[in-house]
Amino acid sequence: MATDHEKILEIIRLKDKVPLVLAHDKTALLVIDMQRYFVSPHYPLMQTFEKLVPGVSAAYCERVNASVIPNINRLLGCFRARQMPVMYTAIGTCLKDGQDLNPMWKALDQLSLDTIGERMFPAVDEPSWQIDDSVAPQPGELVVNKTSSGTLNSTMLDQTLRNMGITSLLICGVTTDVCVETTARDAADRGFDVTIVEDACTAFSSDLHRAALQAFSYAFGRVRKTHELIDMVNTTEEV
Repeated sequence: MATDHEKILEIIRLKDKVPLVLAHDKTALLVIDMQRYFVSPHYPLMQTFEKLVPGVSAAYCERVNASVIPNINRLLGCFRARQMPVMYTAIGTCLKDGQDLNPMWKALDQLSLDTIGERMFPAVDEPSWQIDDSVAPQPGELVVNKTSSGTLNSTMLDQTLRNMGITSLLICGVTTDVCVETTARDAADRGFDVTIVEDACTAFSSDLHRAALQAFSYAFGRVRKTHELIDMVNTTEEV
């Protein structure tokens, strides 16, 4: 007999039969928090985690380099070739002391100070705040700084997307279970058709990654692989 979880997965499978349409003039690619300090172990975020729990970030970094970065680059190439909108988000404090961060991030900042003597979250425009060179934005592509997990909660991105006529979002980046999923859920609740790119995002735990994607695909939107979405874009006629 099927378990409760298996039954829910079947609901997701049946729901996903609804056609997904990615109109070139209404679809944007949103790259979440692919900053240097989120993809490299040489900055305070992962240095703090490693000091507290040695080895905690090793598999995460492997997935970022083996899957996330290559697949984001495939998506970037697809969108740029068709002149479809590409946007980035970043987490950073606008105040040097981090007082504009939410309470949990202030606590993490303090934990980092106590552990390695440096703040976890960089100020906007510091070198570690920049989008990693491996997936760097091109001139004219929007980079939105946020001080919350969900992009729409601390930025004007919602209004920007509506002004541009965007109705569909493909979301990728890090981490799946925090900023990717929160942004995707919030966007879905605000009426956008949202798809998370399964193999172009990851979390510090593979279990958290899978759980976040399943929860999102059950009630908020779709989850697809990079090659599926590129095929959809390439086979959609331009209006």
